[in-house]
Amino acid sequence: MLDQLVWYQGTAFQPLDITWGRSALATLIVILTLDFCKYWAHFIHHENRFLWPFHALHHSAEVMTPLTANRNHPVFILIRNLIYSFVLGAVQALVLFLLIGKIDLLTIGGANAGYFIFNLLGANLRHSHVWLSYGPVLEHVFISPAQHQIHHSRAKKHFNKNYGEVFAFWDWMFGTLYVPKGYEELDFGLADATGKPIEQPHRNLKEALFRPFVESFEEATGIEFKTAPQDVSSGRK
Repeated sequence: MLDQLVWYQGTAFQPLDITWGRSALATLIVILTLDFCKYWAHFIHHENRFLWPFHALHHSAEVMTPLTANRNHPVFILIRNLIYSFVLGAVQALVLFLLIGKIDLLTIGGANAGYFIFNLLGANLRHSHVWLSYGPVLEHVFISPAQHQIHHSRAKKHFNKNYGEVFAFWDWMFGTLYVPKGYEELDFGLADATGKPIEQPHRNLKEALFRPFVESFEEATGIEFKTAPQDVSSGRK
């Protein structure tokens, strides 16, 4: 379709020549934009008390396994994907138009390849008990598995830290970065504002799916359901 576009002067649009340099730059911009979206989608679900109940399901995991990455409420996934669609979609369209001129399979696939390489180098361990730290220098650039495990910690000093997925410099820029000085013993799961552990609130599929709606409604209206299980809204990380 791009080769059929017409500039306002009346001249037909001519796609740019595809080069490795332009493809690499476009891929980098797409990866940075996607990771920036992931940071803010993660941030708002922790910092907004109406959204936190939907993300608390993910943090209620007391035993970390790679499958924990998929322990997400549908509302969290919906909101996250809407952010991706609007922001990443707009940026990707501009990048393809200004740098590439037409859809290039290498450029589109390059972003996914970048995430694949990052995961291959150890990021899949971030939802596990395997401590893998990149060291204090690299952990200002990339989020290590150890840093994400700290994000899941019940300890008060770890609350609201390390929201990034690939790049740590978003956390560094916005004051949410935590770089461990060495190995730390971690206890996973939900905790209240003081760091006191909260009993598992999502004991079955029904509670996992519907309890967040109740808690979010209570936060929005101030109406408390006496029959609702123990409140975890104070356990915001």
